[in-house]
Amino acid sequence: NNCLIIMHAAQVQSWPEGPRYISVPNLPKPTDEQIQLRVLAAGLHQIVKSRAAGHHYSAKSLPHTPGIDFVGREESTGQLYYGLSFDENFGSFADYVNIDKENVIPLPSTIDPVAFAANVNPAVSSWMAITQRTTNLPENYTVLILGVTSASGRLAVSVSKTLGAGKVIGAARSAESAKQIEGLDQSFAFDEIPQGIEFGKLGVDVILDYVYGDVTQKVLASIKTKKPVQYVHIGTLSQKQNIDLAGPLLRSTNLTIRGAGPGSWSGETLRKELPGLITKLATWKLPEGLRAELKDIE
Repeated sequence: NNCLIIMHAAQVQSWPEGPRYISVPNLPKPTDEQIQLRVLAAGLHQIVKSRAAGHHYSAKSLPHTPGIDFVGREESTGQLYYGLSFDENFGSFADYVNIDKENVIPLPSTIDPVAFAANVNPAVSSWMAITQRTTNLPENYTVLILGVTSASGRLAVSVSKTLGAGKVIGAARSAESAKQIEGLDQSFAFDEIPQGIEFGKLGVDVILDYVYGDVTQKVLASIKTKKPVQYVHIGTLSQKQNIDLAGPLLRSTNLTIRGAGPGSWSGETLRKELPGLITKLATWKLPEGLRAELKDIE
């Protein structure tokens, strides 16, 4: 049997050009620390797009194979795994990958690989934000999610409740679309978020922010409460990278400002947290992912 398997991958050879579908040399035999997996589905997340455009701090060298995570199968056993790596030299947009065994987690055969690959990364964002970038939250704490209709924002509702939130409030550009999100206890359009004393009455302990920019500036400026509020910046859907923060605001409120992303927590910590999240996710009804073939990436 001399038939050669031609392996394909997406590869960025110049940032302005973006990814191309190319044939690549077959992978070497995995080392003892690695496992070789057939990629069944890989997530096209916001961070993957940023990295493939050369805009993300976690990937700056060429050639670049897009993709940080995937659901794959070990061909000799049929076992499914979820794999995740932010390593600059790793990319999951390929037919096969070699990946360190410490970066994969076995999955039940009942999961839908596409839905799973589409949803783990968005769920990681809020899981890591709450577990790693907040401290001493009260029991049954209250969460405000800015950008609740985004993929990450939707999952943040379930993640927050799983991690102990008693009340979850969501805000989005449109009040109508925010209302549709399952599991919310209250929802607002961005321009309807209460301000001053009224904001205080919401009892917010944690703000998870996927939007940034003007919305964030307005919300932080409106905090008039004596209770501690922990703000965690996760994403910049507004495309606005900067906000103005008045000094008196920081001095007159018990506000803690942090960010959550690779760098604010370590790969080691992520590896410790992932099994807990994956176990939960495998039992949730996940939104279906949009399917696309690797060869259509151009």
